[in-house]
Amino acid sequence: MTFTRLSTLLCLLFCATFVPPALANHRTGDFALPEIIAVGDFNNDGNQDLAVDVTGFDMVAIFLGDGKGGFTLKGHYQTDTLPKGLAAGDMNGDGNKDLVSCTAWGYTMQLLLADGIGGFSSALTLKGDGGPTRLVLKDFDNDGNLDIAVNAPDEAKIIIYFGDGNGNFTIPATEIKRYPKAGDLDAGDFNGDKNLDIVVLTDTGNKPGSAHVAVLLGDGNGGFTQSAFLPVTSSPSSVQVADLNGDGKLDLVVAGAEPGNLEGNFITTFLGDGAGNFTQKQNIPLGPGNLKGKIAIGDFNEDGIPDVAYPVTSNSSTTHSTTVLIFFGHNDGTGHGDGTLVAGPSVTVGKEPHTVVTADFNKDNHLDLAVTNRTDGTVSICLGNGDGTFTVTSTLSVISAALNP
Repeated sequence: MTFTRLSTLLCLLFCATFVPPALANHRTGDFALPEIIAVGDFNNDGNQDLAVDVTGFDMVAIFLGDGKGGFTLKGHYQTDTLPKGLAAGDMNGDGNKDLVSCTAWGYTMQLLLADGIGGFSSALTLKGDGGPTRLVLKDFDNDGNLDIAVNAPDEAKIIIYFGDGNGNFTIPATEIKRYPKAGDLDAGDFNGDKNLDIVVLTDTGNKPGSAHVAVLLGDGNGGFTQSAFLPVTSSPSSVQVADLNGDGKLDLVVAGAEPGNLEGNFITTFLGDGAGNFTQKQNIPLGPGNLKGKIAIGDFNEDGIPDVAYPVTSNSSTTHSTTVLIFFGHNDGTGHGDGTLVAGPSVTVGKEPHTVVTADFNKDNHLDLAVTNRTDGTVSICLGNGDGTFTVTSTLSVISAALNP
């Protein structure tokens, strides 16, 4: 690390110690840069709300939904330095959806407890490692309480903090080592033993085929054993779990590639055999560009087969995109999917789409999309029509006038 970068980082960390806990009035950068989105009913009114990490301003923005597809900016809650991962779940058993944020420069996980009316308060900070950027909240030890699995890319690890259901976590955390540049992760029962397993992206180099998807089978007590190591195109960015072919066995969708990739964007599907093994079904090259954030999976055209929404972050090394690609799960002719994807329509959103999530925001029983536009500092709300097409109905700024540079 250069002296300049070290000095900057120390200054940021020092300043972070002296800022008020409610609003973030310190910043990693001069631009908002919204990235990851978490969905949940944060004020218990029956409508889906949004939490968005505002990476450049070191905070989370909360938008409350009206159940008709509209959203209102509720406020901002401070995180540690450079928030990169965000997830929602009830971490203390009070019935309210809380938030957990991980910060790449703060090296921490921060628990923000919900008050049930749309507000949050910082309750606990856990020490992370290796510049954490992605996390998932699941019950990995079968005690009925949510745990935190988070990556540590700079230390080649995955770290698991086991929750007690009261907002506390076991220290020291469990570490799963030997996964260089551990990236996005997801969870599901891949071998049918009723225990949750983990899938994680690990970028082992820049050569074609040197990146992998690691499948780790859980024993239900918090232990994990690798069962598969699947090669993919270099620099994968996002992995999601779904049953693509309707056989009751979980499959994988992997997408990328991150900035600096050598091969361009791609989307790859793997079919699971129900025993923890996976076989690549399809790889679709998407041309030059990159994907910085996360894809979303849902049945957008309502044919019973999972589809994919893919936010193209860049069309080249220098040109930002404004496109979300839709891929439909292919019907094998019997009403089931075969694990392959076919290109559908695209959706035009703001500049540099980063992450997309899906939920029914207007209660019409059609899945909708919310997309972060990193360069624009906005979130696009795209209401679904039930046939795989979407209409952009609003664009939300993640900052208020008082927070403008």
